Amino acid sequence: MYSRIIGALFYPGNVYAVYNARGAAMKWSGTGEVKMQGNLLEIARMNAGISDTPAALLFGKNQDIALKTILESDKNRRLVLRFDHIYKSIHFIPLNEYGIRLLKILITPDWNEKLLQALFENTQRSFNRGVMEYDAIVNGRIILSHLDGDIARLIRFREALYYRSESADVISYPWQTAFLRNYLDGFAVIRELTMDKVEDALGI
Repeated sequence: MYSRIIGALFYPGNVYAVYNARGAAMKWSGTGEVKMQGNLLEIARMNAGISDTPAALLFGKNQDIALKTILESDKNRRLVLRFDHIYKSIHFIPLNEYGIRLLKILITPDWNEKLLQALFENTQRSFNRGVMEYDAIVNGRIILSHLDGDIARLIRFREALYYRSESADVISYPWQTAFLRNYLDGFAVIRELTMDKVEDALGI
């Protein structure tokens, strides 16, 4: 009644709230989604022993829907109700074969840590330290991995770069590149990596 959620996906160690934009930009319900997130966390805590705040999956027809959803959210003048503040992570899943493969990655136990270990040396990684969203610094360049399709982190990354002068790269799959170039608009260089290599690194 108060949320756009369509369900929840439990996987080993965590849970995702699930949304489906289909072929239109997702217009989030603000306070309703905050309430829904709290309800889902309570269900997960009592039934699966999960204490982390849920991330979200957003299904959509293609990457154009991801861009339209971000731009729609930019119109919200109350930042606390913007979707990237409600959910720390929102992974966009296109409704195609790439989305199927990405979903398999996102339900692999410890997928994020395994992926970052495969991409970077420990001395390069941020380990969530610092004043902005990023994963590593390599040769003086700030690096963000978008291999998880997390559009909430992407928004925070771009906003941080707006006020900084450092050079930045975003690692993406080839099918994400056009979307990222449109959204980042020169704020970062796109570096492509195939899904085959990511799946190999995760043992999928």
